[in-house]
Amino acid sequence: MKPADLTEKLKQYPVAFLCGALLIIFAALLLLRGGVSLELEARETELNTRIRTIEQNIKNSVNIEKDRELLSAKVERMKASLFKESETAKNINFFYGLEREAGIVISGVNQMPMPDPIYAEKGPRELKLHSTLVYDISFTGAFSDIMRFFYILDRVDPFMRVADFQVSKDKKAASSSALSARIKLLVLSEPN
Repeated sequence: MKPADLTEKLKQYPVAFLCGALLIIFAALLLLRGGVSLELEARETELNTRIRTIEQNIKNSVNIEKDRELLSAKVERMKASLFKESETAKNINFFYGLEREAGIVISGVNQMPMPDPIYAEKGPRELKLHSTLVYDISFTGAFSDIMRFFYILDRVDPFMRVADFQVSKDKKAASSSALSARIKLLVLSEPN
């Protein structure tokens, strides 16, 4: 095609040439600005996510001060129920205090000098905020009384669990239904 023919076609179809030129310009701009567009879309998505998170946090923080006070009160109650390692006599008397309620006769309560190795430092279930005290308790009673003692231990305020127990027939007792029991009890205590 000669330049004269091109000029003639331009005069004959000016709108088509103008639209074609604009189409080429817009296509070039789109190619040049396409990377920025994708980056801006990603940024917009990120900002919308942050806005939704902020809106959700606003909804969740409605009673946050009241919740904080309730949690602080619960933490204080929990701290009050922890045993103190230095109060050995008080801790041992706690178990003797349960003797009458359970209907058993405690023959010995021994606080072990070391915490349970499972919960100690570098143990498989290491406790970060607390320690454990280990008690070896020997007692006698009827089977139902021994079960009542376990039930009472489960319901008392301090956090404790029976780690090991042995029950055998008491050869010294006059009653044929008397059993001798020995338990290893783990009690949550204040950190050392």
